[in-house]
Amino acid sequence: MELNDILKVGEICEVSGRVVKAGVYSEKNTEYLNYNGTIVKNISIGSYVLIRKGFSNIIGRVEGEFMKEELSEPFKQLNKRNSVNRIVGIGILGALENDKFVHGVTNLPMIGNYVYVVTEDVISGIFSKNAKDKITLGTLIAYEEYPFEVNVQDLLCSHIGIFGNTGSGKSNTLAKLYREVVEKYKTNKNFNQNAKFVIIDFNGEYSKVFDNANIYKLSTRTRRNKNKYPISYEDIFDGEFWSIILEATDKTQKPFIDRCIRKYKNLIDGMDNYDRNSLCDIIYNSNEKIVDCRSYLKEIFYLLEIQEQFSPIEEKLMYNYKNKSFFLRNDMSDRYAPTKKEIFELAFGTEENENFNLENLNDFEKFKLVLYWNYCAEIGKAYITKEHIGPLMARANNRIDSLSKIFEVNNKEDEDKSNVDVISLVGLRVDMRKIIPLIICKKLYSNKKESKKNSLDSSLHIIVDEAHNILSNTSIRESSEWKDYRLECFEEIIKEGRKFGTFLTIASQRPSDISDTIISQLHNYFIHRLVNEEDLRKIYRTIAFSDKSTNEMIPILPAGGCVFAGLASNFPVLARISILPDENQPQSENIDIRKIWY
Repeated sequence: MELNDILKVGEICEVSGRVVKAGVYSEKNTEYLNYNGTIVKNISIGSYVLIRKGFSNIIGRVEGEFMKEELSEPFKQLNKRNSVNRIVGIGILGALENDKFVHGVTNLPMIGNYVYVVTEDVISGIFSKNAKDKITLGTLIAYEEYPFEVNVQDLLCSHIGIFGNTGSGKSNTLAKLYREVVEKYKTNKNFNQNAKFVIIDFNGEYSKVFDNANIYKLSTRTRRNKNKYPISYEDIFDGEFWSIILEATDKTQKPFIDRCIRKYKNLIDGMDNYDRNSLCDIIYNSNEKIVDCRSYLKEIFYLLEIQEQFSPIEEKLMYNYKNKSFFLRNDMSDRYAPTKKEIFELAFGTEENENFNLENLNDFEKFKLVLYWNYCAEIGKAYITKEHIGPLMARANNRIDSLSKIFEVNNKEDEDKSNVDVISLVGLRVDMRKIIPLIICKKLYSNKKESKKNSLDSSLHIIVDEAHNILSNTSIRESSEWKDYRLECFEEIIKEGRKFGTFLTIASQRPSDISDTIISQLHNYFIHRLVNEEDLRKIYRTIAFSDKSTNEMIPILPAGGCVFAGLASNFPVLARISILPDENQPQSENIDIRKIWY
C-alpha cells in the first residue's frame, strides 16, 4: 500500500498498551487535506488512522486529544524535525492484511512510526467483511461521505438489540433495517417463500414502512375488525394456547382445560351433541353446588340464545343448606327437591328433547360454551372445586370474548400474502397486550421447530418493538408464576432459536427493564442515545464489544446516531442511520406544538 507524505500527519511518541500517543505536525492542524485534488478529512476524534510499522499497517481510532505545557523528551525529539503542539490518543483496533482488516491487537507500533490519515480505499478495507450481500443503513459519523454498510448474513442470522431513548431514532433504525432487507430481496422467489418477518408493533407505528405487508390492526373494541390475525384449529385445540390466554396453573387448572379441549374438539368434529336433556342433567346434578353454578348456567342459556327460558329457573332455583334441598315452588314454605322432569318442563315447557342450534356461535363462543358446560357438570359431581377453578373462570369471561375480536380461525393458507406481517397491538386492552404477543410468538416458534422439512431451509425473524412491555422482569401486573412462564418462553427463543432458523430482534427505550438473560444473548446492537444511569450500566455490563471511549459517546449521540457493535462489525462503529422517505417512516414523530397551538 502506497502512502503519500501529504497524508502523513504525525509520529508515535508514546506506547503504553493498546492506547498510544502521537504528536501531530503543526502544519497538519487543519480540518481537511488536499490529496491529489480530493478533499480528505484530517485527523480528529473518532477518525481512523493508519500507522506504518515496517511492512505492517496498524489501524487505530483517535479517542482523545490534548496539549501539554511542557513537552516530554520524546516530543522534544520530534520538535527537532517538525513542531508539535497537539497530541492525540489512538486506540489500536487491528491491522490491514492484504487490504482486509483483521481485528485484534497483534502488533503494537513503535516510537517514531509515522501516522497517516486514511483514504476511502483504506476505510473500505477496515469496514468490509468480504461479504457478497450488504445493505446500506446510513453513513459513518466523522466520515459522512462513506456509507455505513452491514453484511446481511452476519446481521440477520443473529439476535439484534436496538436501544435508545424516545426521539433518538430507534424506530427509524428498526424500520430502515428491515425495509432495506425486504427491498433488496423482494424479487427473489426463494426469499418470499423461505423468509418470514413478524413485527410486534405495540404503538401502531410500522403500518406504512413496507409496501406490501400483511397489516393486522388488532382491537378488543369491536367485533367488526377486518384485520384479525389468522390461526388454525390446531392452534385452538392446543392446551398451551388456552393456558396462556387464561393464565392457567399447572396442577389444577391445566388438567381441567385439557378435558374441556377434548370435548370442544368433539363438538367441532360433530361427535358430541348439546341438547336440552343434557343441560337439565347438569342443573339436576348440581344440587347444593347450584349457588356456584348459577351465573355460569345463565351464561350457557345466553350463548344458546334461550336466555328468557332461564328466568323461571332463576326465580325459583335456590339451595337450602338446612334442609339439604333446593327449588322454591310458589311460596317460601313450600321447598322440595324437584325431579329432572320438573326442571325440564320449567325451563322448556315441554318434555320433547332437542339438540341446541350452535350455528350462530363462532369458534371461540363454542369453546366458552364447552368451558361453562363442563365447569357446571364437574362441579356438580364434585370433580373440581370452586376455589381451584373459579379464578380461571373469572378470567375466561372477558378474555374469550376478546379472542373473537382478535383472531380468525382459518385453516387455508393464502399463497399471495406477503412474507412480512405487521401486527399492531395499539387497540388491545392492557391485559391482552402481553398475552397476544406471547401467543403469536410461541405459535410461530413452535411451528418452526415442528416443521416437517428441515427447519434450517427457512428463517423466521420475530421483531418486537417496545420490548420492555413483554420482556420486563419487574412487572407487577401479573403473578410471579405467570411472569416466569412468559420470560421463559422468550428466553427459549433467544437461547435455542438459532438452531431452528429463528432470530429475535428487540427494540426498547428501557434496556434495564429487560431480562438479563435476553440482553446477554443478543449478538448485534444498535445503541442510540441513552441517558438513564441504570440503562447505561446495563449496556456497559452486557455488551462485551464496546470500549470506554465508545461508551462515553452514548449519552451525547445526535438523533439518528448510534453505536453499532457485535458480531457483524469488526469493532464498535459510530454511524448515522438514514431517515426513510416520508411515506415509509414509522409513525413516531413528534407533534408540531407551534402549528397546532397557533
